Amino acid sequence: MDPYSIIDAQLDRRAAENGWTVVKEWGEGPARFFYIGGRAPFDCFQIVIDPPAADAVVVTARSVDTNDDQEFEQTLRGGVAEFDSLLSSALALVETWRSRAPCP
Repeated sequence: MDPYSIIDAQLDRRAAENGWTVVKEWGEGPARFFYIGGRAPFDCFQIVIDPPAADAVVVTARSVDTNDDQEFEQTLRGGVAEFDSLLSSALALVETWRSRAPCP
Protein backbone atom coordinates (compact mmCIF):
# COMPACT_ATOMS: atom_id res chain seq x y z
CA MET A 1 0.00 0.00 0.00
CA ASP A 2 1.20 3.50 -0.84
CA PRO A 3 2.02 5.29 2.44
CA TYR A 4 0.69 8.54 0.96
CA SER A 5 -2.83 7.22 0.38
CA ILE A 6 -3.94 8.70 3.72
CA ILE A 7 -3.21 12.27 2.52
CA ASP A 8 -3.57 12.01 -1.26
CA ALA A 9 -7.19 13.19 -1.42
CA GLN A 10 -6.36 16.40 0.45
CA LEU A 11 -3.18 16.97 -1.55
CA ASP A 12 -4.88 16.31 -4.88
CA ARG A 13 -7.70 18.73 -3.99
CA ARG A 14 -5.27 21.49 -3.05
CA ALA A 15 -3.14 20.82 -6.14
CA ALA A 16 -6.19 21.10 -8.41
CA GLU A 17 -7.27 24.35 -6.71
CA ASN A 18 -3.82 25.91 -7.04
CA GLY A 19 -2.50 24.46 -10.29
CA TRP A 20 0.42 22.55 -8.77
CA THR A 21 1.94 19.57 -10.53
CA VAL A 22 2.63 17.08 -7.76
CA VAL A 23 5.40 14.57 -8.42
CA LYS A 24 4.25 11.23 -7.04
CA GLU A 25 7.21 9.00 -7.79
CA TRP A 26 10.95 9.51 -7.55
CA GLY A 27 13.69 6.94 -7.89
CA GLU A 28 11.14 4.15 -8.44
CA GLY A 29 9.50 4.84 -5.08
CA PRO A 30 6.52 6.88 -3.92
CA ALA A 31 7.14 10.57 -3.30
CA ARG A 32 5.12 13.75 -2.98
CA PHE A 33 6.60 17.12 -3.86
CA PHE A 34 5.93 20.14 -6.05
CA TYR A 35 7.56 23.39 -7.06
CA ILE A 36 6.44 27.00 -6.77
CA GLY A 37 8.03 29.66 -8.92
CA GLY A 38 9.27 32.86 -7.37
CA ARG A 39 8.38 36.39 -8.33
CA ALA A 40 11.96 37.15 -9.30
CA PRO A 41 13.31 35.34 -12.37
CA PHE A 42 14.98 32.05 -11.52
CA ASP A 43 13.63 31.88 -7.95
CA CYS A 44 12.19 28.42 -7.29
CA PHE A 45 10.80 26.83 -4.14
CA GLN A 46 9.79 23.28 -3.28
CA ILE A 47 7.29 21.68 -0.91
CA VAL A 48 8.18 18.10 0.08
CA ILE A 49 5.91 15.75 2.02
CA ASP A 50 7.59 12.79 3.69
CA PRO A 51 5.69 9.50 3.78
CA PRO A 52 3.20 9.62 6.65
CA ALA A 53 4.06 7.17 9.43
CA ALA A 54 2.59 6.42 12.84
CA ASP A 55 -0.18 8.98 12.23
CA ALA A 56 2.42 11.75 11.73
CA VAL A 57 3.41 13.75 8.67
CA VAL A 58 6.40 15.97 7.89
CA VAL A 59 6.18 18.84 5.40
CA THR A 60 9.33 20.72 4.34
CA ALA A 61 9.40 24.03 2.47
CA ARG A 62 12.72 24.99 0.90
CA SER A 63 14.35 27.13 -1.72
CA VAL A 64 15.73 25.33 -4.74
CA ASP A 65 17.31 28.38 -6.33
CA THR A 66 17.20 32.11 -5.64
CA ASN A 67 18.49 35.14 -7.53
CA ASP A 68 20.32 36.41 -4.47
CA ASP A 69 21.73 33.02 -3.37
CA GLN A 70 19.73 33.06 -0.14
CA GLU A 71 18.82 29.62 1.16
CA PHE A 72 15.58 28.88 2.96
CA GLU A 73 14.31 25.71 4.60
CA GLN A 74 11.77 24.97 7.29
CA THR A 75 10.36 21.62 8.38
CA LEU A 76 6.92 21.31 9.94
CA ARG A 77 5.67 18.24 11.81
CA GLY A 78 2.25 17.22 13.01
CA GLY A 79 -0.44 14.60 12.97
CA VAL A 80 -2.00 13.38 9.74
CA ALA A 81 -5.21 15.16 10.80
CA GLU A 82 -3.22 18.43 10.68
CA PHE A 83 -1.91 17.86 7.15
CA ASP A 84 -3.98 20.60 5.52
CA SER A 85 -2.85 23.10 8.16
CA LEU A 86 0.80 22.03 7.82
CA LEU A 87 0.59 22.46 4.06
CA SER A 88 -0.94 25.92 4.49
CA SER A 89 1.85 26.89 6.88
CA ALA A 90 4.51 25.67 4.44
CA LEU A 91 2.89 27.65 1.63
CA ALA A 92 2.79 30.77 3.83
CA LEU A 93 6.53 30.40 4.40
CA VAL A 94 7.17 30.15 0.68
CA GLU A 95 5.01 33.22 0.09
CA THR A 96 7.10 35.15 2.64
CA TRP A 97 10.29 34.10 0.88
CA ARG A 98 8.84 34.95 -2.53
CA SER A 99 7.90 38.42 -1.26
CA ARG A 100 11.34 39.40 0.08
CA ALA A 101 12.87 42.60 -1.22
CA PRO A 102 14.54 42.19 -4.60
CA CYS A 103 18.32 42.25 -4.64
CA PRO A 104 19.82 45.56 -5.83
